[in-house]
Amino acid sequence: MKKIITAMAAVIFALAFTACTAVQVNERIFVALMGIEEDDGLYFLTVQAFNSTEVSQDGPIPEYAVYSGTGRSFNEAADMIMRDSGRELFWGHCGVIFADNDIIRDAEKLKAFAGERISVGCPVIYSENPAAETDRRDENDELIGADVIISSLDRYAAEGLYKEITLRDVISAGNVITLPMSDKGISGTAVITGSGGTMLLDLSETAAFDLLMGEKGVCMSALGGSVCAEISDKNVYLKQDNTSGQYEITLTANLVLEETGSAAELSEYKTEAEKIISASAEAICRKAYDGGFLSAIFPREYSFSEGMDSVTFSVKTNVNITM
Repeated sequence: MKKIITAMAAVIFALAFTACTAVQVNERIFVALMGIEEDDGLYFLTVQAFNSTEVSQDGPIPEYAVYSGTGRSFNEAADMIMRDSGRELFWGHCGVIFADNDIIRDAEKLKAFAGERISVGCPVIYSENPAAETDRRDENDELIGADVIISSLDRYAAEGLYKEITLRDVISAGNVITLPMSDKGISGTAVITGSGGTMLLDLSETAAFDLLMGEKGVCMSALGGSVCAEISDKNVYLKQDNTSGQYEITLTANLVLEETGSAAELSEYKTEAEKIISASAEAICRKAYDGGFLSAIFPREYSFSEGMDSVTFSVKTNVNITM
C-alpha cells in the first residue's frame, strides 16, 4: 500500500521538475482515494488527491485535497469535478475505492471504473458513506491524508481483520461477494449475496468468519492475553433427518500465545481458546445460514441443507498452542 503513495509522489516530483511537463502536472488531479455511491440513478463521486501544486526543493509535500461531483453516470460526476477545478483527473495511482451497496452489486458499473484506467488491482472497500471515508477528518477537523488511511490497513491485516479484495475480485465474484467494510476505519466485513441480501459482520464476527475461511494470523483475546490462530484442519458432517439437519464441525487450530494475561499456564489459554473459537464459529455459521452465505464457508455441504425446515450447528475445536 505504501508503495502506491511513494510511487505517486515520485511521479509528481519528476514531472514537476521537468520544464516541458510542468504545466501538465499543474493541470492534473492525481487521485489517491475514491468514494463512489449511487442513489436512484444519481452518482456521487468524491476523490482525495495528492496536491501536486505544492512542491519544494526537497521533494513533494504530502498534502491532499478533496473534490466532489455528481452526475447521472460515473463519467458525468468526474466531468463535474474537472469542470469545477479546471484540471484533469488522473486515476493511475488510486490506492483504494470506497463503494456502496448499489455500486458493488453491479459489475458493469465497476467495469466502467477499470475503463477509466483505474487498476483492476485497486482494493475495494464497502462503505455506507463513501464520501465520509474519502474525506475523513481528525479531532481538529484536519483532513486525514490518503497515506495514513492506506497505511492503517496494514495494521488490520496484521490482526487478520482485513483481507485485500481488488476491483478484479469483485467484478469476477460469483453469487457471494465478501469484502472489507469501513466506518472511518475497518469495522468488519460486508457479505453481499446474489439474492439481494447484504449482511454486515462486526470485527468479532469477521475474526470467526476469516478463521473458517482459512485465513492465517487471526488474533483474539483470551484471559486478558492475545493469541493468533489458524485453522489447520476442518471436518464437516451434515447429519440429516427428513427436513432437519445438523452440521457437526470439528476444527483443529494452531495458536500462538503472543501476550500473556491473567493465567500462568499455557493449558488455561488452550481451554479458553477452544471455547471462544467453538462458540464464535457456531454463531457465524448460524448467521451465514440465515443470511444465505453459508455456501461461502461450506460450498458442498450447504447444497444439501438448502430448503430444510431446521438446521443447527455443533462445533468442536481442538487447539495446539505454543508461545
